[in-house]
Amino acid sequence: MTKIIENEEGNSGQIILGDETSHQAISFKLAQAFYSEITGKSEKITENLTRSFVLTIENVQQLHQRIIQSTTQYNVASANVAFSVEYRNDSSERFSSIERFMTHAGSKGIAVSEVYINYRFLIILPETSKPQEYRINIRLISRVVKLEEIRETMGELSFSIPLWEFDSGSTCRVSIDFIDITVANSFMSVVKNWNNGLDEVDTNMFVKKIRPIAKHMPSAFQYGLLFAGSYYTLDAIDQYFSAPQAHTTAMFILVAFLFNFIMWKLGNFTGSKTESHLNGSYEMSYISFSGADKKLAQECSTTKRNNALISAAYVVGTIVIGVLSSGISALIFGEN
Repeated sequence: MTKIIENEEGNSGQIILGDETSHQAISFKLAQAFYSEITGKSEKITENLTRSFVLTIENVQQLHQRIIQSTTQYNVASANVAFSVEYRNDSSERFSSIERFMTHAGSKGIAVSEVYINYRFLIILPETSKPQEYRINIRLISRVVKLEEIRETMGELSFSIPLWEFDSGSTCRVSIDFIDITVANSFMSVVKNWNNGLDEVDTNMFVKKIRPIAKHMPSAFQYGLLFAGSYYTLDAIDQYFSAPQAHTTAMFILVAFLFNFIMWKLGNFTGSKTESHLNGSYEMSYISFSGADKKLAQECSTTKRNNALISAAYVVGTIVIGVLSSGISALIFGEN
């Protein structure tokens, strides 16, 4: 019966598969190699990283150096790498070396949408006679480019999409096809540590806290102003109905209805505008290879700041309207 047994030879700490007879026991590493050779299959691990970042060409070079350095502990029979860059206008470029990537990436003067990095290593591990294939696929995504394309698409729509909900979307996707899980985990650790060290753009904490309740603002504002209008309308009822006359009563009902309807519409308008501008604020994560990338990021940063200011202005404006509704109702209903 096959089972895991302890390796008593030395302190290598290997996991051994087999029964207690040493001539039938093999290492777990060798068992993985046999499985791959017999079935022709490999395993895969995947990570979706959501951290916002500002990615430069130098950051990609640093990642490349770290991955290559991490292979020095292995006997690498063959190594290949390819870099692909996709731009905002759907064009793309492919580079077969880090040198060509460093020289030409971003030279088109168009904002970069995505960067793909693909490694293929043939590694000969201890106790194995044949090289094993390991593929590392890294996809780096510019959230700014993706969401600005959505913003342009929905520009003609009558409703707004909460772009901030895409903050939890992946900005870096890593997949590794492997034979030995220890090697794959080592590569994955290199990529994750590199990702954690990238610079990022912070989002105002107040904006982040208030965005989730933006969808309730149209209702809250319109019913808030309607309540204020109704309250001040009720204050004026007594003077009109102490000695009711048909003409006066009809005029009061008509004016009161129009006054409160306008208050309701104003609340709906300011609430919808506040929601729309808050929905347009998201955590910036972008690729900065050229002036075009920096220009787009600056435009988005300005839009983000303006959205926050305009949202605040609509909130303050709604409060002011609610306060002034007392004076407006007194002006309308003040004379009998």
